[in-house]
Amino acid sequence: MRRIGLCTAVLALVACLVPLAPAQDKDVDVGWVHAFTVKPGMTKQFEEGRKRHMDWHRKQNDSWSWQLWEVMTGEGTGSYYSITFGHSWKDLDAWEAKLGDTDTVDSNANMMPYLGGETSSLWMVMRDWSHPSSMSESPKMAEVNHFLLKPGTEEDFDDAVKKINEAIVKSNWPVHYTWFQLQDGGEGPHYVLSVEMKGWADLAEPNPSFGAMLEKAMGKHDAEALQHALDHTIQREWTETIRYRPELSYEPAAK
Repeated sequence: MRRIGLCTAVLALVACLVPLAPAQDKDVDVGWVHAFTVKPGMTKQFEEGRKRHMDWHRKQNDSWSWQLWEVMTGEGTGSYYSITFGHSWKDLDAWEAKLGDTDTVDSNANMMPYLGGETSSLWMVMRDWSHPSSMSESPKMAEVNHFLLKPGTEEDFDDAVKKINEAIVKSNWPVHYTWFQLQDGGEGPHYVLSVEMKGWADLAEPNPSFGAMLEKAMGKHDAEALQHALDHTIQREWTETIRYRPELSYEPAAK
């Protein structure tokens, strides 16, 4: 991540893709991430189909939020993420029993003809690691950093991220973010750090820099040791920037 410079510079990932909505189980916040790739030349048709499908959710009075994010950079440029969070594990079964089959039918009719591929995965919000903003609306953009860990290093990674988050909160560092952990549907251990953005200018390094903030909060020796411990856990990392598409999303009516 250019602004925070993880690994070779220390820690510097999906957005706050959504504000940290409360799940029914106060200790769990899980959700779906559906990744769509569109057939060449069919972006307009897909987006129109997405609008029709979101209108279907509206007519069902769906209580879940469904957000669409467009991938602006990286290998997935031009693809989309459809996400929903703020749920407990039991919520997933309840929603599936109520709307799952009919949702699939409508989605297949309105979007599937224009898709080149789709993958689905389940993620958990790591609340204790996160430092989201207090705004109720979703950010316009997000910088998403993916971390694929070396097997057996999860505890060291967890410990390092918790210490970094404590330093950020203690320092009141002006960056807001949410951590996610893959639960099912891909290679792991896989974590994502989603950093809120107002625009491209937010990719610039903040003042103070991440390294300066961490050193001031922890001391130079401890900051360097933490960096080394974190670097040791990561097998591969990659980044992408995503943009929120509210016109292709669905939010339930306020109660």
